[in-house]
Amino acid sequence: MSKLCLGCMNVYEEGNVCPYCGYVEGTPPEEAIHILPGSLLHGRYTVGKVLGYGGFGTTYIGFDHILLQRVAIKEYLPSEFATRVPGEMTVLVFEGEKSEQFRDGMVKFIDEARRLAKFQNEPGIIKIYDAFEENNTAYNVSEYLEGETLASYMEHAGVIPEDMAVEIMTPIMESMKAVHAAGILHRDIAPDNIFLTLDGRVKLIDFGASRYATTSHSRSLTVIIKPGYSPEEQYRSRGDQGPYTDVYSIAATLYKMITGKTPPDALERRATYENKNKDIIIEPHELNKDISQVRENAIMNALNVKIEDRTQDIPSFLAELNAEVPAKRRYGSIRQMNFFKLPLWMKIAVPAALAVFLTFGILIATGVINFSRFSQELVVPDGVVIVPDVEGLNNNEAVETIEKTNLLAVTAGNVESEYIPAGTIVYQSPMGGAYMTRSAQVMITVSSGKAVQEAIDGISTVPYLTWSTLEEALEKLEKAGLAEPEIEEVYDDNVAAGQIISQDPEAGEEVPEGTVIKLKVSLGPQARPIPSAEGMTQKEAEELLLSYGLSVTVSYVKDDSYPEGQV
Repeated sequence: MSKLCLGCMNVYEEGNVCPYCGYVEGTPPEEAIHILPGSLLHGRYTVGKVLGYGGFGTTYIGFDHILLQRVAIKEYLPSEFATRVPGEMTVLVFEGEKSEQFRDGMVKFIDEARRLAKFQNEPGIIKIYDAFEENNTAYNVSEYLEGETLASYMEHAGVIPEDMAVEIMTPIMESMKAVHAAGILHRDIAPDNIFLTLDGRVKLIDFGASRYATTSHSRSLTVIIKPGYSPEEQYRSRGDQGPYTDVYSIAATLYKMITGKTPPDALERRATYENKNKDIIIEPHELNKDISQVRENAIMNALNVKIEDRTQDIPSFLAELNAEVPAKRRYGSIRQMNFFKLPLWMKIAVPAALAVFLTFGILIATGVINFSRFSQELVVPDGVVIVPDVEGLNNNEAVETIEKTNLLAVTAGNVESEYIPAGTIVYQSPMGGAYMTRSAQVMITVSSGKAVQEAIDGISTVPYLTWSTLEEALEKLEKAGLAEPEIEEVYDDNVAAGQIISQDPEAGEEVPEGTVIKLKVSLGPQARPIPSAEGMTQKEAEELLLSYGLSVTVSYVKDDSYPEGQV
């Protein structure tokens, strides 16, 4: 009988030792809190052995039974806030303040996956296929890569020629242009977060430190530092961070690749300048005489400590790296910094830079995702579709967009929002970019806008009622000073039973107090007879049932009275 190896997800026929990777069937997890190999997640993913783990979570090899593809499954499990009973799936969260911290972290964990999923077509960024909550925690599912990190590669390869270094980093830079255009910063670009696959691709693999960098957000970012690769502004929670922040980190990575040396810590550079009136960073040509003036000037311009002296964005950096004539060197100056007025933590940070670097190296190792011998391009099986991203669309556009991809849009209600206009989709599950079988359900939640307004001088403002339950709608109408509604019940394939399909007058209209609002209330989808698929082949049966809007699950049994492959 064929077996799926839980160590490498290859299929083999005999024995209890995998001939491909040597994994022994029945091997227990390395740590008691890890999921037992062979467990099923989300009704879709078989969990295999652990690839890596640390203080914030665990990464497993997995197999996706819809895409028929190996994947990497990352579980959110910070040991400081939660644990697991050996052999159980459900995570136990500690009580008190730790519970709140666990939940906050889980939201950020899911948010990271949702941000990454928007860049599925960027070759330099790891693909995220799915993200979901289960077992009282959260998971994201990504492509499974085979190869090694750039940091690991440099340990045995040593210094990398400048043309090869720029070639390696170019896919990262090209993809980061799209990320920056979406208002997102990575903030942790370094050799241990860049993955080189065996088939020649380069991937940026960890967005755990990424944050939105709009004007309203960039001055209140979490302090994330990696000495040598983080610019000075990242040492301050209210530092003015922007695309130039990632430019510095990319330039520092190139410096390391070409010279073999990590650049000095940004704060140490500045502090030494104050005392000795010089920048302690060593010119690349002093470490590697073969570097060209074009590349040296471009890298050093991007490594300027002051933001205003630094290369401002990735297109400008690429242009300088690939220019025929060297860009003008911008030396700049470093303004006086009073070390004694710095916060205590920052005074400690400079002399402790190396210790911090080692600590961060351990933490970052938690999320390193491993490896695939499968094809370079994902082959999507018949009957599997990509979930569209409908967040930000209005409710009607969202339903239409989802159903164009042969999925079923199902309403999950509405939520009040001071900032998101009524009728706009605020959340979907699964997220855009995930893969699902045809006719599967996509749950969508819509904004109902601001809170209900009470009647003023005999005039009521009609509240937004679409997708709220009838009970919720009655409460809103009463608060707005409107009469009992006129109700019509109809069947609807998208709107759950008991929810409002439509209203008349529309939300936002001003009407006399006591006006009767007409509501259409859903009875849910109308029951239909299921066609018989018995005697058909699996493919024929799936096509028939999917054409009726049904979701199909296949299981296999031995039965001598039916030919192989027949339902």
